[in-house]
Amino acid sequence: MSNEPISGLRERERRRRRVNRIKKVIIGLISFWMIFSLTAIVILTISITAANKRIDNVEQHNQADATGNSDSDKNDVDNKDDNIGEDYEPTDDPIDDTGEDEPIDENAIKVYLTFDDGPSENTEKILDILKEYDVKATFFVIGKTDDYSKELYKRIVDEGHTIALHSYSHRYSSIYKSVEDYAKDLQKISDVVFDATGVRCKFIRFPGGSSNTVSAVSMKDIIKYVTEQGYVYFDWNVVNGDATAKNYTVDQLVDNVMNDVGKYQTNVVLMHDARAKTSTVEALPTIIEKILEKGYVILPIDDNTTPIQHIKVESVVTQ
Repeated sequence: MSNEPISGLRERERRRRRVNRIKKVIIGLISFWMIFSLTAIVILTISITAANKRIDNVEQHNQADATGNSDSDKNDVDNKDDNIGEDYEPTDDPIDDTGEDEPIDENAIKVYLTFDDGPSENTEKILDILKEYDVKATFFVIGKTDDYSKELYKRIVDEGHTIALHSYSHRYSSIYKSVEDYAKDLQKISDVVFDATGVRCKFIRFPGGSSNTVSAVSMKDIIKYVTEQGYVYFDWNVVNGDATAKNYTVDQLVDNVMNDVGKYQTNVVLMHDARAKTSTVEALPTIIEKILEKGYVILPIDDNTTPIQHIKVESVVTQ
């Protein structure tokens, strides 16, 4: 039998229990922290993946702006502006809206092939392909005043395609300095196209898209301005991937389009018409063939086209 006093035994038991409680608290805290950390990592990973996917299209456009136009001595592209995107969702609800006045089946899925940054050495090849397949597209052009480019502006119009405005200088740091600077650039490219074709363009595409984040002035202010001037701006909801840093093969460019085209009633496909985009030219015939095989209708942008806008005009301008 132990000679230790009863009081000593009780104190030792209390200490033992206290230590056990402390151990349980420590183990519980460690377990909670591990579970919390793992959960946070999973949620963060999912969020980052989703965000990257949503902004991929916008980033592609800006990268093309920085690379495609570098081929032209007349168009000084601001290559440092590569933070082009904020989260957005496609603005065209899947298979839910058609233009009432379009002279085609109201249930038809419409595809609009669009080319930014031309004219270039590839414009003639693109036009030849479109002519071969008897389809029309839309060209969002930049400012070039040489005779060759003027002839290409004119050919775009003469062959029934839609010529639209992208910008004159395509230099973000100057275009987006203020609404006034944007307005001057827009008027300049409008005048260049009008002088070459006799067409006063109505449709425009902002360099970097309406959701770009490099503009020094709020894009909502620019949207208000262009809307007041009667312009309609178009972004995109399908891309071929020709603007990313990835060197996609021709087959991959085709797959990039076909993986998304047809998801919406109105599908606006972003591609680029620049000297470096030879793979885009090579992929174009197959893209056209596959779209037509699906039974979709390829059209040029016109007054009946549902605008695809990353920032909807209705959210900016009170109707």
